[in-house]
Amino acid sequence: MMPQFARGRSGRPANAASGPRRVSHRRTVRRPWRASVRWRPSWRPSDAVEAKVAAPDADDSMDATGPMLMTDSIDSAARTRPLRVFLADDDPMWRYLTCCALRERGWTVEDFESGHALLAGFDDHPPDIVLVDALMPEMDGFEACRRLRAQHGAEPPVLMLTSLDDERSIRSAYDAGANDFFIKSTHWALLVERVRHLVRLSEMGRQLDVSNEHLARVHNAARSGSFDFDFKTRILTGSAGSFHVLGVDDGRTSMSEREFKALIDPDDLVLLVDAIDRACASAVDFSVDLRTRAGDGGRFRFLRVDGTPVRDACGRARGLRSLVRDLTDDVNARAELERLYSHDALTGLPNRSLFLAQTGDAITRCARTGQKVAVVVLDLDRFTQINETLGQIAGDELLCQVGQRIRAVAAGALPADHARPAAGEPAGTGTQAGSANPDVPPAGTMVARLPGDEFGLLVPVHDDEARVEAMMRTLVRDLQAPFQVAQTECFVSASIGIAMYPRDGDTAGTLLSRADRAAREVKARGRNDVAWYVPNLNSDTRARLEMVSGLHKALERNEFELHFQPWLDVPSARVTGLEALLRWRRDGRQVSPAEFIPVAEDTGLIIPIGEWVLQHAATMLATWLRQGLRLERVAVNVPTIHFERESLLTTLRSALHLNGLPPSSIELELTETCMVRDVERILRRLEA
Repeated sequence: MMPQFARGRSGRPANAASGPRRVSHRRTVRRPWRASVRWRPSWRPSDAVEAKVAAPDADDSMDATGPMLMTDSIDSAARTRPLRVFLADDDPMWRYLTCCALRERGWTVEDFESGHALLAGFDDHPPDIVLVDALMPEMDGFEACRRLRAQHGAEPPVLMLTSLDDERSIRSAYDAGANDFFIKSTHWALLVERVRHLVRLSEMGRQLDVSNEHLARVHNAARSGSFDFDFKTRILTGSAGSFHVLGVDDGRTSMSEREFKALIDPDDLVLLVDAIDRACASAVDFSVDLRTRAGDGGRFRFLRVDGTPVRDACGRARGLRSLVRDLTDDVNARAELERLYSHDALTGLPNRSLFLAQTGDAITRCARTGQKVAVVVLDLDRFTQINETLGQIAGDELLCQVGQRIRAVAAGALPADHARPAAGEPAGTGTQAGSANPDVPPAGTMVARLPGDEFGLLVPVHDDEARVEAMMRTLVRDLQAPFQVAQTECFVSASIGIAMYPRDGDTAGTLLSRADRAAREVKARGRNDVAWYVPNLNSDTRARLEMVSGLHKALERNEFELHFQPWLDVPSARVTGLEALLRWRRDGRQVSPAEFIPVAEDTGLIIPIGEWVLQHAATMLATWLRQGLRLERVAVNVPTIHFERESLLTTLRSALHLNGLPPSSIELELTETCMVRDVERILRRLEA
């Protein structure tokens, strides 16, 4: 019995006539693809069957582009080669006819008689599509499809061929991993278009994967992500790579509302919800800065969310579309710039600007709570001498060690009950304990580096001012312990002044100035002590301030004089030399050297004054020598601070050269209290 393949429109089998027969295309109504079979008279299943698939007319739109596979939606690389098709079917006749129909399109078709053969036929160059019969012995199409998906993933697409049109079979095909199904028939045009459609979808899927990969790279490079939130499903979806901006690196593309909220800082979550509500109510975009904790519980990320509501046809908000940018690096960079601006580069402590700002904040809080705060200025004694003796690098190291010691004392000086905020004041603010500010030690005292060799402290005073003074005296005592600097043991002391809010001032600048005046008063009366600011400075302190001002102008006004005391050789009764004595005549009154020399040394004005003395003494000696006086030399007193200066040798050479004097004509005298390190080096330079 001959197999029936198709029926014509009249219902008569297409192959009912005896002998070979061709279906004519010369009809008024153009039909889709159809097949005609030319049979040999003695046909047997084992014989070779010559079958030809009749093509539509030359002007048929389906064949207008020739035998190429792809439409314009598929990339040019795919157009350069024919489509490669794998066909698996246990029916040799159906397999042959299908191969002929597909090869007529210029496609490459490899056919297999079983599911096992199909799976074994996969090599390094897989097909573009697989057509597999659903019902085959040993391994049916459903099982072959499942194994194919397990071994090769989602590619290539699979078209399930079946003569079953029940819902269960169709569902089984999709469950096995098939992309579509086709009811077996000789509607070749429909099969071809179904194949083309699946290949086109597969190629579009690959292009979409590539696009998503590029988009993910762009998102990662720009530290951003695009998201959609559906109000109905409460699901947050994002494009490829978008969730990386949230610190979630598992390649996900969606997240529940609960998971997203768990990442956001609770305070910032309130801001986000409020912004979304306002945007949905007023039809405007929103922008919110958030802090999120990375998915692994790591460091905070700083994000900016720019979003807009998505509305339905009735104008109701049905979701959100947003762009999220990671600002963590920008925030950290700004924080580092602010730290560099507000901190001392040498010690890492807050600088004067930040100290004044924190003092102002503390004054504001104290005005609200009725508390007190003390501003302390610590001035190192004779630091200039150490700096010039050991060098600036060693001086910088000493300042760092002093800052660390001050901070350690400040952190442990106040008891725990004094570290608690007062009633009505939030914990963790300003200089109170628990503050997130790393510049504030646990005990609540802020330590800062002021210009030069001064440090500042901001100390909360809750009930007892005596505790603050006790803390400062502890600091004075601890600073007397030796410091190891440049492999040398150094000793320093400190003069400390204290001003109190609100008693001594109500602004940061006023309190700092008055604490500094108190520290200077300590220096004036002997150093290494602590003093509170008093409104009326004593007459000695005021006179010292006036003397400092006068010394700055004395050289300009030519108020200094040199008096010379002769050296007498008793046996010969001859004057052999002179000693130069500095005097200061101020406003017609002579100021004692015992008054102005210590002040000049403390302020550093002794250096230009000493240079003037050397130049003037050499000039006077040269003048007397030209007048015929037989003088051997003139002696000049040199303070320690000047003796250690590199400029002393330059000043001496200049004075001798300008006046034509030999080096032996000037004798330098050092006081018995002079303590100079590395005397041999300095003497070698002077002898040179």
